[in-house]
Amino acid sequence: MTTLRTFALAATTAALCSTALLVPATASAPVELQPEDLSRGSDIAVAHIEDGDLVVGDRRVDVGGERAYLIGKAGRGHLVGTSDSDGGSLRIVRVKLDNTVTVIKRGVPFFEAKVSHNGRFFALTGRGNRRAVPVRVFSARSGKLKVEKDFANYPSVLGMAGTRVLLTTWGGSSKGVRWWDTGNGAVTAVTRRPAGQVDIGNNLLASYTKDPYRDGCTVVSRLSDPTVRLWKSCTERVEDFSPDGERIATVHILSDGIGPSEVWEREVDGSLLGEYSTNWFGRIGFEDATDLLLEVNGDTRSSTVRCSEGDCENATDPVAVQQPRPGFSRALPSRRFGSSAPAAGAWQTPQF
Repeated sequence: MTTLRTFALAATTAALCSTALLVPATASAPVELQPEDLSRGSDIAVAHIEDGDLVVGDRRVDVGGERAYLIGKAGRGHLVGTSDSDGGSLRIVRVKLDNTVTVIKRGVPFFEAKVSHNGRFFALTGRGNRRAVPVRVFSARSGKLKVEKDFANYPSVLGMAGTRVLLTTWGGSSKGVRWWDTGNGAVTAVTRRPAGQVDIGNNLLASYTKDPYRDGCTVVSRLSDPTVRLWKSCTERVEDFSPDGERIATVHILSDGIGPSEVWEREVDGSLLGEYSTNWFGRIGFEDATDLLLEVNGDTRSSTVRCSEGDCENATDPVAVQQPRPGFSRALPSRRFGSSAPAAGAWQTPQF
């Protein structure tokens, strides 16, 4: 708390006290995260990639490739994307409970793939133009194409529930969020606001009033009824929802490049629970209902850090920080940390 100091003109003690009562309490400073200053806590509890391997509890599976990205849980197994060190030779593999690794798709960019909430399918977009971009749905078991449909204005897949795919677009007559029912082909509008994150299982949507670069704001609402607003911010955007839908992780609304330098932990109504800062954060996501996993890149050391309401600990051993190379892309999967997947298809899995 900033202390009152002598003003240019002297004032009485009573006047100073009266003035102090009128000054609102300042927000507490963010927790500065440097991995070498944190104690070592338990290992990451959810499925994740570590040194290129899929780690699920005590199981450790070599999925092949130089880099790996956890797409999500698919039934009793997991879907993992792999590539070589330069991001080529893309594959999607299915890892079963018996540790069998089966290639189900080759040459398909998987970074934006979304697994259906029931784990049976995954959806992604193909190459196209403003008039037509194919959205394709594949079997999560075999990789076989089930259905595809062209959409205008460069759609993105937000998520998938059963046979329905949730899409968002930023321009044209189709701007906003829509459901595509792959069973009967019907397309149903949800809202005219474009969206960035969804939690289908908890009925949550994070959308934008308009382009954030043109003073757009973030709105957290119910997916089933976007007019029911839970929180609005014109300075932050949602990076992830907690598995129970009670918390959100946010960053500055215009964060781009190698990653943000600040992360906020909030209740879904926006109430602040914690604020964290470092040189830059990589992947951001919830491990469970209360613990947030942050890929922390500090001054000299890097690790996955677990935080909850301002209390933080290392969830991996700190290593030398890796400075991004020219042309660095956050879409490129991480070999060292990988990603976490506590839910199937409810949100895009972060990487650690």
